[in-house]
Amino acid sequence: MLRFAIAFLLGLCCIHSLPALPACWPWAWIAASLLCTALLLRSRILAALVIGAAWAWFGAASRLHEDLPAELEGVDLLVRGAIASLPDASGTDPQFEFAVAQAPQGVPSRIRLSWYDAAAHPAAGETWQFVVRLKRRNGFANPGGYDYEAQLFRQGIGATGYVRDDSRNQRLTPPQARYAVLRMRSWLAQRMREAVGETPMLGILQGLAVGETQAIPAAQWRVFTATGMTHLMAISGLHITMVAALAAWAGGHLVRWRRAQRLRLTAIHGQVICGVLAALGYSLLAGMSIPTQRTLAMLCVAFAARTLRREWGVDRTIALALLAILLVDPFAPLSPGAWLSFGAVAVILLATAGRRTTEGVLLNFTRVQFAVTVGLLPAIIAAFGSLSLLSPLTNALAVPLFTLLIVPLVLAGTLLATFSLPAGGLVLGVVAKLLEWIWPAFEHAASLPLALWHFPALPAIVQAALVIGALAFVLPGIAPTRIAAALLCLPALVWQPAAPREGGFSLAVLDVGQGLATVVRTRSHVLVFDGGPAFRSGRDTGEMVVLPYLRSQGVRALDALVISHGDLDHQGGMASIVGGVPVKRLLVGPSVTQSSMPAEVCAAGQAWQWDGIDIEILHPDTGFHASDNETSCVLRVSGRGGSALLTGDIQRESEAALVSAGLGHSDIVVAPHHGSRTSSTQAFVDATVPQWVLFAAGYRNRWGFPKPDVVERWQGSGARVLSTQTSGAIEIDVGVDGLRPPREFRQEHPRYWRAR
Repeated sequence: MLRFAIAFLLGLCCIHSLPALPACWPWAWIAASLLCTALLLRSRILAALVIGAAWAWFGAASRLHEDLPAELEGVDLLVRGAIASLPDASGTDPQFEFAVAQAPQGVPSRIRLSWYDAAAHPAAGETWQFVVRLKRRNGFANPGGYDYEAQLFRQGIGATGYVRDDSRNQRLTPPQARYAVLRMRSWLAQRMREAVGETPMLGILQGLAVGETQAIPAAQWRVFTATGMTHLMAISGLHITMVAALAAWAGGHLVRWRRAQRLRLTAIHGQVICGVLAALGYSLLAGMSIPTQRTLAMLCVAFAARTLRREWGVDRTIALALLAILLVDPFAPLSPGAWLSFGAVAVILLATAGRRTTEGVLLNFTRVQFAVTVGLLPAIIAAFGSLSLLSPLTNALAVPLFTLLIVPLVLAGTLLATFSLPAGGLVLGVVAKLLEWIWPAFEHAASLPLALWHFPALPAIVQAALVIGALAFVLPGIAPTRIAAALLCLPALVWQPAAPREGGFSLAVLDVGQGLATVVRTRSHVLVFDGGPAFRSGRDTGEMVVLPYLRSQGVRALDALVISHGDLDHQGGMASIVGGVPVKRLLVGPSVTQSSMPAEVCAAGQAWQWDGIDIEILHPDTGFHASDNETSCVLRVSGRGGSALLTGDIQRESEAALVSAGLGHSDIVVAPHHGSRTSSTQAFVDATVPQWVLFAAGYRNRWGFPKPDVVERWQGSGARVLSTQTSGAIEIDVGVDGLRPPREFRQEHPRYWRAR
């Protein structure tokens, strides 16, 4: 059974790894032929593989069919439907999923909306009419970055957009019955907020009770990540198992009542009914995430075996749970949580297989924690690119504390709050104070230098060695086996990507939407030019894009950070970059007025050399006074094989000043001001005459950058043009003998769910 489930999973993965979805009829003939072959050979494994691939293809084709057509992007659309998620209860810009009931033809059945400066706060389950503008699934595409488009696709989101300021926006009906569970989660979260007030631990309390984590601030998430306790901050499988076990125990005693005995209910009936209902209810409160689905499925299988009085092995339980989840959600393999959830169970089974010795509880717990840390190392590195080195220690303390004390108190307080706010607030307040008391210890642990270790992107052969080594290490074995396993893991721990040769450099224009972030690497030095935009949500691309990219390249410190000018789309990520990696030198344009560390102001004439590469600030002159854009820092990087010009947001006046000062040829130009008509003058184009012009612009940005006539002007000079809109991150290596062809992330890493 387990081999059948794994083969079914591999079939799904075969489809999800394709760059494009196969056409219907050729694929159908191939699948039918393979299935017939499997039946003739009586191969259950091959049959499972084909059925899994067919199931994934059918689901993917159906979901892609609902994607927003390109002709509906950027136009006002009147839609009606229901609020299908929990809107953020804080702030004035709620974000939510919207289940569309009535809309123009082509609008997907499920979309994600933002309502900036909302005139009202929508509630879960309510029916609304909105005037919206939509665009197709879209996310940043960078090495080391998170695939937001895959997340949207897995969740069935066919488009994203925002609510327009329009008089036709109105609430139509109160919450519908079909969203009763969602409404209950929202109501409980609100009752908890009313019971304890705006305590800094409110998000943790809501996460443990109803799986609502929107109130957890980014700073707390960083602590959880660095200490390896993220899995405890929402309803986990361990918590659901605990609740189901307590309910089953209570159910076994309830059947002793006379009324239950009249119904001829046994203790097993009471245990199964109460255990399943409790697990189902708690999983629904958690929003049915994949870890909760896995736990619920395994508990249902275990309770079914107990009802039938059969002894089903753990492997069969896991197999049935895996099949159930994949049948309900064929896109589960796209979620890192699915691999970590089932992987943790598999690692525990491997680590405890064949052990017959009676060891103490503490030793067994320590062994399991260590095994899970090592066994999940490949999955954690692949999903997040980092590993908490403190995870075994912090979890050894936090897991018993949360499981045995905090979670039961949170559930009890939430239950009391449904009847009495003072009583619920008393219990929940005690938990909040307890968390506030222990929080400084977690913060101290997270601040330790090696709390979180980041790994560069690993080549396939190193990843394969890590998987084999990690699994071999957790299996019971003798010392030589463990040593061999450790040696297989060693390459992943010491691997570093190749750096440019002496006299060469690499240039990467990252995909940060409508903004700019560029990374220049020499053999032993790294410079970042601009940090990309910050957003109204409080997040920025310094944290979301630049730092993940640097870590994927094995960069642990910056030799220089240059912020060209004070516009938010260029300096928005500065604070996150400075806080995320050591920065030796910070240079800023004259319009940058705030920085978290001492900074030098850019001035023409500043120059230095790294590894045979000359770097020079060309603009602005100390006496140059103009707008913020015009005083952008302009940086020139020159090596034996070519040069690059980084221009910020300079416009006509600055371009003319540069040309007058003798601006010469550059092989690569990062286009000024994202390709606006106020820049890239003909004189500037004629002076630089580049081979490549790179535009940093957001998908369907409201200014229409880069402007078509600007693109044509550069192309007319003989330059080849690329834009992050269609290419994602663009990387060019400038060797000692010339330029290498650019690497476009979207073209090198195609996925069938991407709309562009």
